[in-house]
Amino acid sequence: METIVESLYQRLRQDIVECELTPGKSLSEAELGRLYQASRTPVREACRRLEHEGLMRITPFRGYAVAPLSVSEFKDLEEMQLIFEPEAAALSADRASPQEISAMRDLAGYVYQVGDKASYREFIRSNCELHVLIAQSTRNSRLIETVGNIHIRLMRFFYLGLAFEAHGATLAGEHMRVVDAIAARDAKAARRRAAEHINHAIARSSTMLMDAIRFGESVFEAGPGRKRSSVRIGPGTN
Repeated sequence: METIVESLYQRLRQDIVECELTPGKSLSEAELGRLYQASRTPVREACRRLEHEGLMRITPFRGYAVAPLSVSEFKDLEEMQLIFEPEAAALSADRASPQEISAMRDLAGYVYQVGDKASYREFIRSNCELHVLIAQSTRNSRLIETVGNIHIRLMRFFYLGLAFEAHGATLAGEHMRVVDAIAARDAKAARRRAAEHINHAIARSSTMLMDAIRFGESVFEAGPGRKRSSVRIGPGTN
């Protein structure tokens, strides 16, 4: 049973993160069972795990809903990054292994091709892997869990709004400066570079958010009792 639950959880999680299941979409237990060819017990267990991660909502006697996306959540996640990730980079400078630093360099150097959907999606994955790897190199399990959850939830915004702006080389350069500081075992520089990168990403995303709200480009849920708001998130990726 554990293998069945794990497999279903991974499939559901991927579909939610990549927005194959639309944010805010309501689903019954029976619908999920039909979609994923699973019985009730695995569906319940997988959905409980996803609820714990903030990716699904469970309403007793009513069913399930994919967690909606909102501008306020996006900004909250960016603030969480500023709290945790500069310190993760500083700890990584002390604790990362040579093998981990080499893997960081490979991930940091990826530059997506403007206008290429597959390339941008590969960048989304590489970006998440880099930030999580930096956290993993700290050997702090709670920090790893926190940073991992932040980036899984951020990925949903980037998958939903593919805006192919020419930030690829800029992002790669910012990532590489963080990794260079970690490789130099310079904790202060790593902390500073990580904070600079996140602040720059916040500024880029803020501009794109305001433009998207002004021009109304794609749909995000505004919240209970409100109209759906038009928001497009693109590669301000952090």
